Amino acid sequence: MQQKDLPGKAAIAIRQDGTRCLGSDESSGWIWVAGRVLASHLLSIIDVKKLHILELGSGTGWLALTLAQEGAIVTATERPGALQLLTRNVYGHLDRVDNESDVMSVEVEECKWEDDIRVPGDFDLIIGTDLLYIVESYVPLLNTLILHNCKRCL
Repeated sequence: MQQKDLPGKAAIAIRQDGTRCLGSDESSGWIWVAGRVLASHLLSIIDVKKLHILELGSGTGWLALTLAQEGAIVTATERPGALQLLTRNVYGHLDRVDNESDVMSVEVEECKWEDDIRVPGDFDLIIGTDLLYIVESYVPLLNTLILHNCKRCL
């Protein structure tokens, strides 16, 4: 388990596991630099407090938890094979938060881009990092963004 955090914030404990699971590759099991960069950039340009954020390809859940720690209402999504690690990290962290001032809002949902099934909720912002490394994913990702009425995407 690794402690990853932004300067000045409490650490978020995350399990990283690069095991290849059915329906998923090992890339979802790690905290990647791009997630840390997006968190830092996003938090420097907008106030995420009360924003409803959909994160595609949440992997370990670190980015979702980091934004929720800042007051965002986050729905973290992953493919079926990677859902177990995401769920364990998100709900494990939320279970450890016992101070009412530390209340964080993160939900976990399955999202397979090729299924054209909308994740429940209305979102102010859609985010994702390290999503496009297989060319066959381009069209399903674009369709998912359209399906979720993406107005602001990072």
